[in-house]
This record gives sequence, structure tokens and C-alpha cells, in this order.
Amino acid sequence: MLLGVVWVDHQRTRAELLALLRDHAASLRSTLAAAARSNREAERLVEQQLAARLLDNARFLAALDARAPLDDARLAALAEEGGLFRITVFDARGELERASGNRGGPHGTAGGGPGRGLGRGPGGGGPWAGGRGPGGPGGAGAGSGLLPRLLAGEPWAVSDMHATRWGSGARLSAGARRSGGGAVIVNVDAAELGALRRQASLDVLLADIVARVPEVAFVVFEQGELRLAHGDAPAEPAAGADEREVETPTGPALELTGPLDLGPGAEATLRLGMRTDGVHRAERRMLVQLALSLCAALAVAWLGVGSAWLRRKYALLAARHARAEEALRRRDRLAAMGELASTVAHEIRNPLNAIAMSARRLQREFAPAADDATDAAEQRELLEVVASESQRIDRIVREFVDFARPAPLARRATDVAALTASVGDAARAQAEARGLRFEVSSAATGEADLDPDRVREALGNLLRNAIEATPEGGAVRFVSRDDGERVAWEVADTGPGIPDDVRARIFDLYYTTKPDGTGVGLALCHQVVTAHDGTIEVDTAPGAGTRMTVLLPRKAEAAR
Repeated sequence: MLLGVVWVDHQRTRAELLALLRDHAASLRSTLAAAARSNREAERLVEQQLAARLLDNARFLAALDARAPLDDARLAALAEEGGLFRITVFDARGELERASGNRGGPHGTAGGGPGRGLGRGPGGGGPWAGGRGPGGPGGAGAGSGLLPRLLAGEPWAVSDMHATRWGSGARLSAGARRSGGGAVIVNVDAAELGALRRQASLDVLLADIVARVPEVAFVVFEQGELRLAHGDAPAEPAAGADEREVETPTGPALELTGPLDLGPGAEATLRLGMRTDGVHRAERRMLVQLALSLCAALAVAWLGVGSAWLRRKYALLAARHARAEEALRRRDRLAAMGELASTVAHEIRNPLNAIAMSARRLQREFAPAADDATDAAEQRELLEVVASESQRIDRIVREFVDFARPAPLARRATDVAALTASVGDAARAQAEARGLRFEVSSAATGEADLDPDRVREALGNLLRNAIEATPEGGAVRFVSRDDGERVAWEVADTGPGIPDDVRARIFDLYYTTKPDGTGVGLALCHQVVTAHDGTIEVDTAPGAGTRMTVLLPRKAEAAR
């Protein structure tokens, strides 16, 4: 779940970072489009103002010429004073009369030879002739330039100026018709205007954005055959892809391709390469933070799990400790009882033997000599009671002695499955006689180092108690299983269970809840198990039956 949350958070954060990058690119695109439209409008206004100034100069010169003809020196002075490149005066036939200078070169007034009319030759057209291509002053055909239009009767005219001609020697021309016929044409060097336009052009703006905006890797502007590229732009865009990730010499980038709105009739495409190394750095920082958060969460989770595990282990250890303390107290009580039983047996056995021998002698010698048959029978009955009770006391005394001084264990390798089967077979007849379902199974295999006779006696006592505690129709189950280095025998019944106040005393010597019980069987069972360095676990509840589990080590060395 934590990994899923981290993955979702990572994907969402990456999408947000890329969305911010796209928004930044969209803002740049809108800014570039607005700047390009503003530049175009500014250029148009500048050209209009410059053309208006030139036209005013041409009209002014035509007015001066109407008052008095202008000579070359006067024209040169006026051109220098007005910041004009050239002033040219033509007669009514279109022949050159006077000029302010700069006659030679590709834009000279007589570049095609003296006396030739401007706009009449086969050349590419001079700048004042309104031609669009470079070349000599020979005009682009009659009526195509300023001079033919002015000679035809127009009072004034202004030539066009195109971006393709903003190099060295490009001109912007205007002319006015002379009052007596002919024309006065003035032109200005457009180099300064071209430099200004280049300074504020889209190409300079694109270069400035790439140089100043760290997030931009490259910019490519395409309009028709015009292509402006700055930065580490790939050679070709992806066909039909508006967005793609590319590798540049300076790192990865996200290329965004889309149209650029330059106004009506102007279609252009802009490719923006936005650097993604910042996104990758943010992703790495985010992954580190998420990894630290995940580790912290896992540490907290492990602490919680470890705390729960420790609490569970502590509970188990506390329960085992309580059982061990209970077993230790029980062992101390049994040891004390055993010593007491040994002392009592020693003190009782001799007088008890004397009583028994005296009763036997009275039965043999004095009871038959009684005169009254009734008295004789009564005497025999009383003597029989004395003898039988003496024997019962002697049996109890022997149990005392056996419990107080148990015989050493005769350990030997014993087949666990065979031992389980023999104990079950010995108890089966008693269980069936009481109408119980009796189940015996052995999942334990191999051999165990133990005293089979003593273990058989202990397990037999447990089975007899289970059978006697189970009502008719109930069930008793006797199984064995492997438990690591130990062998486990389970004796389970469906009897009434053992009350809590009785459970703590069931292994005490002479404690019994049965009317005819002696309270020695479970004590001896516990003694045998303890002698084998084993344990007895009791799982019981009132009305839920009882399950006793005997755990013995397979090897005596393992117990040590």
C-alpha cells in the first residue's frame, strides 16, 4: 500500500511539473506572438512616418525649384542638412538635370550611362524607380517606378521598401511633380532603419530568449521558407507530433510544436524546447523525500509490528513463567509431601504389620473355638475387616514410599509410534465399555530416549482420568506428534472440563475430586514427566472439555 501511494504521488507530481513546463511554454508562445505583432505594427508606423517625411522633403524641394532652379551645390547642401542620401531632379522628358552627388555605383543616377532616362531601360530598377530587385538604375519598364508615375501626372509618389532589401545600399524614395514638368526625387539610406528593425526583430527576440531564459533549450521559428533557429535544436521535428522528448547536447528537453498567431494572413510555426533537467532534479528530490518518508513509515510499521510481536512474546513468556513457577511450587509441595509420606510410612509400617499378623492369628486360632456359631461368624467378619483394611493401608504406604523414593529412570531408545499404540490399546477396552468414541493416531516418528514403562504408566493415568471424566456418548482422542526436538502426546476429552479453582491443584498429591480416587495418579504422572525433563500443559474450560499435552525431549542430552 505504501509503495502504491509513493508511485501515485510520484506520477502526479511529475505530471504537475510537466504541466507547469507546458504552461511556461504557452506563456512564451503568447509573448512571442504578441511581440511579433507589435514589431510588425511598429515597423509599419516607422515606414509610414519616414515615407511622410521624405514626401514632405520632396514637396518642399519642388516648391523651392519652382521659385528658382536648384543647382548641384544647393542640392548637396539641402541633402546634407536634411539627412538625405540623394536629391535628383528630372526634366519633363525624364532626363537627369541635376543631382546632389553619389552618382556612381550601383544606385547612381546615371548608372546606365549619362542621359538615359530612369525607368526606361531593361535593368532591375533603381530604388527611386520603385523596383524590387537590385541592379542598375535602368528602371523596370515604363510607368513601373516613381518617375514614370510623376511624369504621367501624379503630384507625388512613394516607393516600397522590403525586408529583403534592408542590406547595405537599400533605399526608401519619394518624389513630387515639378510645376513646369519633370520631377524631384529624394531618397534616404535605409541602413539605419534596417539596423533598428533588426534590433527589434523576431530573430533577435528569439536569440535573447534562448540566452536569458534557462528553461529554454532551443527555439525554431518557421514561416514559409523563412527558418530562424537558436539553441540546440534538433535537425527535423517529429512528423505529426505536437510534443516529444528529445536529447540535446546540453541535456534532455521537451519539444512543444504549435502555430504562432502573428495576425491575419500570417501563418507560422514555433518549436519550443523546454529543458527537463529541472523536472528530473525535482523528481529525484521528490523520490529521495518519498524514499525517506517510506523508510520512516516502514520503520514506524516495523516498530508497531515489533512492539506487537514483543508484547505477544512477553505474554507467552509470562504464561510460561507462570507455568514454570506453578510447576516449581508443585514440585516443592510434592517433594515435601513425599518426605512426609516417607516418614509416615516408616513409622506406620511396623505397627501395621503387627496388627495384620495378629488379625490373621486370631482368624486361625481363636475364631473357630467360639461356643456360639453366631459369635464365631461375627468374629471372623471383624477379623477380615481388620486384615483387609490393614492391606489397604499397606498399599497406601507403598505408594507413599514409591512417590517419595521413585526408582531411577531406565532410559532406552523407544519407538514412539509403538509406545503410543500400546498405551492406546490398553485403554481402548475401558473407553468402549463406557460407550465412548476412542481415537488413537500417531504422527510422531522415530525413537526417543526415555523410560517406556514409566511413560506408559503416566500416559495410562491421563487416559484413565479422561475416560472417567467423559460422559457416555462422548469422545476421547489420544495422538502423538513431533514438536521440534521433542515428542508431544495429547489426551483430549469432551468432558465437563476443570474449574479454575481446581486446576491449580490437580497435580497435588492426594488431591482428587472423585469419590473413590486416591489423588496419587496425576501426582505420579507429573513426577514421571518432570523426571524426563518434560512438561505437562493443560488446556481446559468449564463445559469445553480438557486437553493435556505431555512434552518430552527426544534425547536426554537435549534436556540438559
